[in-house]
Amino acid sequence: MIYINQHGEQIEISQADQQWLDDPYFTTLQCRLPADAKRAALAYRVSTKGQVDHDDIPMQKIACRKFAQQQGWRVVMEKAEKGVSGSKVSASKRDVIQELRTAASNREFDVLLVYMFDRLGRIESETPFVLEWFVQHGIEMWSTHEGQQRIESHGDKLMNYIRFWQAAGESEKTSVRTRDRIRQIVSSGHYAGGFVPYGYRAVNKGRVNKRDQPVKDLEIDPEEAAWVREVFEKVANEGASGYAMARMLNERGLRTRQGAKFQSVNIRRLIRHEGYTGYIMTKAARSEFMPQLQIVDSDLFTKANERMDSRCKNAAENKNAAKKSGNPTLLAGIVVCAHCGAKMSAFLHTDRYKLADGSIREKVQAKYNCYQRGQHLRECDGQSLYLAERVDGVVLALVDQMFQQIKQEPYDRSIEQRIRQQDAEWNRKKQAAEKKIQAARHKQQRYEEEIVRCLDGQSAFSEAMLARLIQQAEAEVQQAKNEYAELLKNDSSRTTVQQIRKYYDEFLGWANEFDLASIPRKRTILAQLLEKVEVGKGYRVRIVVRGSYQQFLKREQELDGQGCKQDLTNSR
Repeated sequence: MIYINQHGEQIEISQADQQWLDDPYFTTLQCRLPADAKRAALAYRVSTKGQVDHDDIPMQKIACRKFAQQQGWRVVMEKAEKGVSGSKVSASKRDVIQELRTAASNREFDVLLVYMFDRLGRIESETPFVLEWFVQHGIEMWSTHEGQQRIESHGDKLMNYIRFWQAAGESEKTSVRTRDRIRQIVSSGHYAGGFVPYGYRAVNKGRVNKRDQPVKDLEIDPEEAAWVREVFEKVANEGASGYAMARMLNERGLRTRQGAKFQSVNIRRLIRHEGYTGYIMTKAARSEFMPQLQIVDSDLFTKANERMDSRCKNAAENKNAAKKSGNPTLLAGIVVCAHCGAKMSAFLHTDRYKLADGSIREKVQAKYNCYQRGQHLRECDGQSLYLAERVDGVVLALVDQMFQQIKQEPYDRSIEQRIRQQDAEWNRKKQAAEKKIQAARHKQQRYEEEIVRCLDGQSAFSEAMLARLIQQAEAEVQQAKNEYAELLKNDSSRTTVQQIRKYYDEFLGWANEFDLASIPRKRTILAQLLEKVEVGKGYRVRIVVRGSYQQFLKREQELDGQGCKQDLTNSR
């Protein structure tokens, strides 16, 4: 079934959805419900002349019938309005609304279900009271996308009025309709726009919308499809890794849709994409099988995914084993490349040397690896590998100097005074922010209270002016809240007078413990003490100490050793 919706788009309803428009099929489902099931009335509406001609009621009907069946409601009434503007025609002059009111008064149904609440009308000064009337008469008001509308207090009534009065929710409604249209398009086997998967291309095949604008469809790109199929085959039959496949494509000069080099994550997403078996897919929908779009068969797809699952499992096990190994490095997790900023990983590397007598000597050494540099994934002019022993030695020399300093210098009370001054300033800002929120909320409340006076004709403000003022007040409240939240976030990193003594004792304890500590314990201490360690060419090392402990280091320190420069800098 094909129809043109109010947006001028051709929509084909899939067979799976079309059956919900079949009355005998729906009646059969309804007969399976218990005898005491809630009774539901369904209401649909299209407003403009164009919408009547194109008729988008089928989409509303499918959504409402599905929702009612899922909720276990027995549909006893369905009402449709065509060509009635909800923003121009009063509810008192709309036959369907009056029929529903009469039926509600006679207790002919328990639930009134609509596609969206704006199907009841869009007159901001009237529609909320239409909803309220049904609720007051014992009818549950439901929307397939907005859930149940409750009116249990004066506040609910006021907010209900404001919600319909303001147009803020219109964009969300439009988004919902858009998602539904996309789902219908995809379910009907058509390309809905957006990202084109590797192996396909979007082309014009003569399909147009109502505005005679061309609408693209997908077809297989033979060249891309060939390498997509090759990737699947190598992963499935040879157990190739995502990294190996990314390198293969990069060496051939292929690039992602964004023009970047392939990475293993791109390969994993490709292998996981079921659409290659002959479907158009989105997050919310998938088409029926389309053989003209099939690049790999289901057996190859399943085998490739099983091999990838196996590799991921083995990688996880190897990672856990590495954590439990005797890797002697001290800085894993906090060491970064000084050139590209990427975190570096630690591993045991086997170097092989050929001796004068022709024999091969192997030496296992711990090293830090800049993965981005090594795999050419990012512009980086640093080294890919650094001897961990040498980097760790530079850091240990400086850390030892820090520990000697903390041992020799007594606790400095001036630090406490500085902290107290910071506390006083922070409290002043906090009080100012709280007053700002209170003032903005008071302004918003005054405008909202004016709504009732406006309805009674006693206000100096018009409805439109009140709407604008409420929106402005809401924006001021939100801005004040954001400022307050930012202030509180910063508070989480502040150091209190009570904490400063704790940090000093902790720092001093580490200094006394470090020399005799085990490798794992040293690794833990360094991770708590240091923010990061930057390593560059020539083993140039820069150490950043966490702000909590930097306070006890009176000055920036620089040492020259082994041709390197190390400096301490507060990161906060």
